[in-house]
Amino acid sequence: MVKHILVGVGCAVVFSATLAVYGIFDVHIIAYMLAIWAVACMFMRGKNALYITGAFALATFVVWGAVCLGGFAEKNAATPEQYLAEYNPEMALYTFAPNRQVRMEQDAGLLARVDPRIQPVAREIDFITDQNGLRNTEGINDPNVLLIGSSFVVGNGNTQSALMSDIMRKEHNLSAYNIATPGSIDQQALLALTLVREQSLVNNGVLFLFEGEDFKPFSTEVHYPLKRFLNYLSNNELGRLLREYRDGFLANSADSAGVVTYPIGARKLAFSKAYIAETLATTYEADPKFEELLAAMSDSAGLVKAVVFVPTKMRVYASLLGGDVPDIPDSPKLAALREMEKKHSFKVYDLTPHLQARAIVEWGQRKQFIWWTDDVYWNEHGAQVAAELVKDILAGAM
Repeated sequence: MVKHILVGVGCAVVFSATLAVYGIFDVHIIAYMLAIWAVACMFMRGKNALYITGAFALATFVVWGAVCLGGFAEKNAATPEQYLAEYNPEMALYTFAPNRQVRMEQDAGLLARVDPRIQPVAREIDFITDQNGLRNTEGINDPNVLLIGSSFVVGNGNTQSALMSDIMRKEHNLSAYNIATPGSIDQQALLALTLVREQSLVNNGVLFLFEGEDFKPFSTEVHYPLKRFLNYLSNNELGRLLREYRDGFLANSADSAGVVTYPIGARKLAFSKAYIAETLATTYEADPKFEELLAAMSDSAGLVKAVVFVPTKMRVYASLLGGDVPDIPDSPKLAALREMEKKHSFKVYDLTPHLQARAIVEWGQRKQFIWWTDDVYWNEHGAQVAAELVKDILAGAM
């Protein structure tokens, strides 16, 4: 009987670990399978439990090898951010696969992938990561400033040369290091504080907060050791491929009514209705942890000297659009930051007027945009505006 129990437990562990490699099963499902398979294997005759479990593991490795050799995960990915996202078990957050250089043809922006009525804009993207799994062309290169944030600092939808950090180096002779992840602001803060402490980075950070996402309550999800281990096992080409199919299914099943277009001259700009709703909000009640986090990064750690408010596409372009455009109120989120500024060691900078001025110039003189027409993210022109603001902050001109 003891032998049967040991065989059952051993087979269940192998079966569950193999299942985790696929990267699409929640830790609870895998835990249930661990228990169910252990009991099932105890009652199998002969060596059937070993044969079945071994066959499943072998088949998984064969499929995994085929995916790796064929490069299917990279070919199937909608964006390089999706393909390279990788779980860091030590800090329980996602960064990107370290020391990678990928060139990818991105067929469309986020809004065009959700709504097929939106004209897609194809772009070729170079995506380079450093040893920390962060998007930095030259790695850690004695930076003057740390750029902390999420999608806009990552440079979603843009090639490497269009990053704020690259623009600052090329146009302003300033070295900046991106500490930006696909996750939430609390995860970015943890990563920034950890890297500054462990890798002796410059203690001079600019934190970018996006109006559409970064002011929401923090996640309360706890990543226990088992969850961290299982997520780590999915850091492979097979796991990436299946997550891409899952994300593609969710995008295809998303409600296209969540996207709206407005005309600007003879062209159309696509907008996220969820972000428009955030733009039109007239009240905002910050999670108390939000202010605590900003205080910890500025007052306690002395890391964040400046907080930059990044507006939505609608707030930037509202005055230029035709059609029934809603009136845009002043941002209550920016007002909340202004109130926090009075009590803490950081200074708040509003990127809105800088982006609005550049949007008017680009459209009026060149009929160009500073945001992708089919995406929620800015293009190189928008990143240039942000880089110029950081330059002025460092020079003390703001």
